[in-house]
Amino acid sequence: MAHDDQFTATGPSFTGAGFPRAGFSTKSTDTVHGVNAVGTSCGVYGESLAAGQESDRQPEVDRTGVFGDGDSYGVHGIGRTFAGVLGFVRRPENAGGVFGIGLRGTPGVVGQSRIDFMPTLPRGDLTEHGGEGTGVLGESGRGAGVAGTSGDGPGGAFSSARAAQVRLVPSLDAVPATGRPGDLLAVLRGGFATLWFCALAEEADRPAVWGRVQLGQASVPNPTLEQGAQGQDVKNAQGLLLAHGHDPGPVDGVFGPLTLAATRSFQQEARIVVDGQIGPQTWSALLNHFPAA
Repeated sequence: MAHDDQFTATGPSFTGAGFPRAGFSTKSTDTVHGVNAVGTSCGVYGESLAAGQESDRQPEVDRTGVFGDGDSYGVHGIGRTFAGVLGFVRRPENAGGVFGIGLRGTPGVVGQSRIDFMPTLPRGDLTEHGGEGTGVLGESGRGAGVAGTSGDGPGGAFSSARAAQVRLVPSLDAVPATGRPGDLLAVLRGGFATLWFCALAEEADRPAVWGRVQLGQASVPNPTLEQGAQGQDVKNAQGLLLAHGHDPGPVDGVFGPLTLAATRSFQQEARIVVDGQIGPQTWSALLNHFPAA
């Protein structure tokens, strides 16, 4: 008959049943839980010590489910089909499923998309070993998928080999009635995206106040274009005209009669000078004009 402390072990590492020099080791593969432990201070406590080091064998944080301390990794998990480490919290106030603290300028949580495993790299040779997924993925039904705050530095920093690109995926065709000052929102309508900034939060008698971010003249589409022009700048203009619902014909980089007609039609809709030329005023309207619903 089993008793409550049947599996409590003391003494040297047991090497007969599993792998050598392990405090607890088994080759069993049909158990429900590899380790199932309840403790008043810590459920599972693990520590890796170098020769000559000593420990009081107490977790630094009381009431901890799993506590790990090691020179390389405190906790290291590999998930073959889902996740290496899964964190879940029952009480939502001031808590998180996975919480990381970085000391001396190191990141608290590091996420990498890689085809290999490089344990020493928060930054590595991404050209050779980089994956095609997302380093850190955050999803939320209503709240923030990923949130960053800072006392005096940036709330978040993004870098890329070519440009620090942040992708806002629009799911709305109009600004919402709610928002917090500082919110940045991408809105998609008719295939054309615009950027909005929340200036005032909503109150009982009015919705939130959003202002459209006016884009400057794009770095690539710069010269004045007219019928007969050819090249990438014409392709850019044709793509914008098409996104606004004005068909320029094939997006082929040739400013022909169809592109001219689409330019005039767009200029009339945008209430700017209708001259059939794509100059600074028309470029600005193409980048900022919000088409009618």
